[in-house]
Amino acid sequence: MDILLINPPPPPRQRVSRGLMGGFGMVVGEGLCYPPLDLMYVASILEANGHRARIIDGEAQQLTTSDVMRQLGKPAVIGLATSSATLELDLALVDEIKKVVPDAIVFITGSQGSKVPDLALVNSKVDAVVRGEPELTVAEMVEALEKGDDPLSVAGLSVQRNGEVAHNDNREMLRGDALDALPFPSRQLLPKEDYRIPTMEGPIQTVQSSRGCPINCTYCGYVVAQGIPWRGRSARNVFDELEHIVRHEGITNVVFRDPLFAHDRERVLDLCDMLIEADVGLKWQCETAIKTLDDPMIEKMARAGCVSVSFGIESGNPELQKKYSRGKIKDREHAKVVMDSCRKHGIATRGFFMIGFPEETPTMARQTMDLAVYLNPDTVQFTAVTPYPDTKLYNESKGDEEYDFSKFTGTTPVGVAKEMTDDQVSSHIREAYRRFYMRPGRVLRELKRPQLMWQRFRRYLGLLSTAGDG
Repeated sequence: MDILLINPPPPPRQRVSRGLMGGFGMVVGEGLCYPPLDLMYVASILEANGHRARIIDGEAQQLTTSDVMRQLGKPAVIGLATSSATLELDLALVDEIKKVVPDAIVFITGSQGSKVPDLALVNSKVDAVVRGEPELTVAEMVEALEKGDDPLSVAGLSVQRNGEVAHNDNREMLRGDALDALPFPSRQLLPKEDYRIPTMEGPIQTVQSSRGCPINCTYCGYVVAQGIPWRGRSARNVFDELEHIVRHEGITNVVFRDPLFAHDRERVLDLCDMLIEADVGLKWQCETAIKTLDDPMIEKMARAGCVSVSFGIESGNPELQKKYSRGKIKDREHAKVVMDSCRKHGIATRGFFMIGFPEETPTMARQTMDLAVYLNPDTVQFTAVTPYPDTKLYNESKGDEEYDFSKFTGTTPVGVAKEMTDDQVSSHIREAYRRFYMRPGRVLRELKRPQLMWQRFRRYLGLLSTAGDG
């Protein structure tokens, strides 16, 4: 059967990476473009089952809706990636598609639809919402269609039946052995040169070596999308994929898309040993919690090609850190030791910080700025606290009125803070960037990387344009 998978075009004047924040998506800078990993996984399992899969990446290829419509063809099944900020636009594209190919089964993936499926089903002509991990659900749906069975009866789908929304049984999440059994993502279906990030020279690919995060931060989209139990692929299976990317795709830059890459210390060390021995010339970066690393591990990661690590630090206030981030850092001093160890071994660092927790005051926000300056990572990201659907923060902060999910960009405050207005939260985010990057030593350092400095300046201008959105 012919199956078409679509990463829709971005909103006007924005870039949205739909796979970030656990599939809820996030507005990103112009220099970042990740491949649609979920769609490539779905395509790979469909191809393994003998079907013909295509992927249109409207984001990477800078397509318009009209461009996408001209490339539709007559597939039997069409799937679209979605995000919180783009859901309305994505569903509008669904409706346009159904006008042209009314007999095709059209489904959507993505955590926003997965956690609020009624929103999509009531407000569009979409046939099904894939809840949770999409690979086996989509494969079973296509198999049922091919056999002449009801394709909308499989586990993991929410559908419209007789004018009513119906939620089929949940599908269990894939464990380690099952993750190893998945075919590698079908990267050959997309132009490799389209995918880049500002901190690496040349095209990149993404790899997901594990899913889930037991830290269970109250605001985290990855937890509701992938679950609390950490589920890792074997070191050998991950190495085989990395080697395939280098030798068959000709790509030597990889970004791991795990929320907690270094949870299993021995697995990481085994993977590093394989990379060191093979010496394939791979450069890679990952994201993990500060408390999962120490100097010997960092040293080996550097020898194995790790060039950058991102850390979710979030708040500089100890009470907020403990309540919302579950103690992701042991203490300021230990966090500084890990940051300095990365620097010593030539690994760049990136710190993620958040402003706008419910009881956060301006004083608490400045504690976060102080911590960012004290740790002094190579780059920082300050975002507005966002209550993604089904997180603990969402369930506790949601009032009688529904959130405007189009504002769930990661940079736009959405009314979570009770001790600050949304305008104040936006102002503190801008202040945080100024304090971090406008220090004399940092300015001199940034001048040595004018392209990155210009991208950050443009991002700052974008933050200025969102002031008052709340």
